[in-house]
Amino acid sequence: MIDRTSTRIEQQQTANRREIRRRYAFHRMLKATDRVLWRLEEMNRDGVKTVPKPVRTEIRELVEGMPSNLREPLRDSTAVQDTLDSLFEIQERLFRWRYPDWHDWDPEDQDQADLVAS
Repeated sequence: MIDRTSTRIEQQQTANRREIRRRYAFHRMLKATDRVLWRLEEMNRDGVKTVPKPVRTEIRELVEGMPSNLREPLRDSTAVQDTLDSLFEIQERLFRWRYPDWHDWDPEDQDQADLVAS
């Protein structure tokens, strides 16, 4: 009886640790993508068309730590806009990975708002 209880406690602790690691992994990846997106947005705003090599290296290193299904959309492009688009897609996949029922919709679009409200 005590052995079974101890085993159940250990299983629950393992499951809790796994969930905590997953939750923090999401926040780490989200924060890292936000930081890089911010830099790329500033470059775009300033009219920079080419992503500098150190930034491309940083992006590759950031994405390498993600699950393969999340990093798939990364286009190793030198163009700022292409890189921005691919990182936004990665971030969208990141949200869907963490929140499987998450949907991105425009609150201004009344048709979608009606669907979500129903």
